[in-house]
Formats: sequence, C-alpha cells, structure tokens
Amino acid sequence: MVSYGMSTYATMKCFHYEGNGTSENIANQDNQKIKVEYNSEKGNLVFFVDGVQQPVYASGINEKVRFIIYMYLAGSSCTIRSLKKLTSLTSGHVVNELAIIW
Repeated sequence: MVSYGMSTYATMKCFHYEGNGTSENIANQDNQKIKVEYNSEKGNLVFFVDGVQQPVYASGINEKVRFIIYMYLAGSSCTIRSLKKLTSLTSGHVVNELAIIW
C-alpha cells in the first residue's frame, strides 16, 4: 500500500510504502488540491500538490490499484473533482526524483 498524508501524519513522512516512509515530498495542508496520476503501462503512481509534481513516486505496480480517502478529524471533507482516463500523461521528470520500486 502507498499512502500520502498531511504534515502531522506519521512524523513528517508524508509518503508511505510497505511500512517505510519518506519526507522528500511536500506534505499536504488544509484546502490544497491533491492530484494522483497512475500510468498503468509503466506502473507509476505520481502525486501532485497544488499542481506541483512531487519527486517521490511508486514504480512497477503490476496489480489492481484502488484509491482510498481517509479523513481523521470530525468536520473534514474531500471533494473528488475528476476521475478519468487520460489520453496523455501530465507527469514528467523532476529534480531529485526518486522511484520507489513496488
């Protein structure tokens, strides 16, 4: 499982994978737009915070992908603006990128 959280989530390590965590990505804050792009051909899962691609991403995912939204605090809300198949990727290479091999 890969998860992405807020700045207070798990001691500032906002990107978690298979029990490990990393703090290279920007932790999201309240009222930010989070975008997740999954490339099923390469098995890449890339995160964006307010339109900025994050350097750490998961690669080599060869299984079914599910997206789960978990909110901890009472009164929290989430709006899903879009869920669609893209004709072309919006992600690319960024400085200090790090692929976490699944």
